[in-house]
Amino acid sequence: MKAQELLLASELTSGFPKIRTILADRFAGTKIMIVPTAAYGEGWKPDYESHYRPFEEMGFEVIDYDLVGKTPDEVKAALNTVSAVYMSGGNTFYLLHHMRKSGFFDHVRVRISEGLVYIGSSAGSIVATPEISYADALDDRSKAEETNDIGLNLVNFSILPHMDHPSFSALVQKTYKAFEGNGTMCLGLNDDQVIHVVGGSFKVI
Repeated sequence: MKAQELLLASELTSGFPKIRTILADRFAGTKIMIVPTAAYGEGWKPDYESHYRPFEEMGFEVIDYDLVGKTPDEVKAALNTVSAVYMSGGNTFYLLHHMRKSGFFDHVRVRISEGLVYIGSSAGSIVATPEISYADALDDRSKAEETNDIGLNLVNFSILPHMDHPSFSALVQKTYKAFEGNGTMCLGLNDDQVIHVVGGSFKVI
């Protein structure tokens, strides 16, 4: 079992320079799975220039992989071909539902323990936490068919993205304050910040 490595961003475009610095050229010539499912849940599609091309410029071969309609066997086989996975932002509840339904939820945890690098942005970062109910403040829960809020539990804290976003900041700041005194650690991220997790330790950069 290898030490897990996670890069949990608030917003990919603003955080990518830091992600590029951390990953450098370690994975040139390998494949990355880009999962746009959360974005589709909000009715938008990650654009090539900001979500796909930056990874290609790092030397990754990009595989676009929506989880909707995939079987656990298909997901397992696809994950076994890549060295990293990037989970886009969008609707957190919709994403988590399809992670479970497709088998991705279980298979990605195994691959992370084997050395797969997990990269998340916004919803993609929130699903890495122990539970996601606090995403109610940002996302429409009704877009998911199920209401199981248990996350991947890859970290032992909550993550609130977009602390300085012009549209979301006020709502996010209010949610962040609700964590004070409830015994749960919550890391609020500005859009240019990234949490780098290696094994059991992390730092915000």
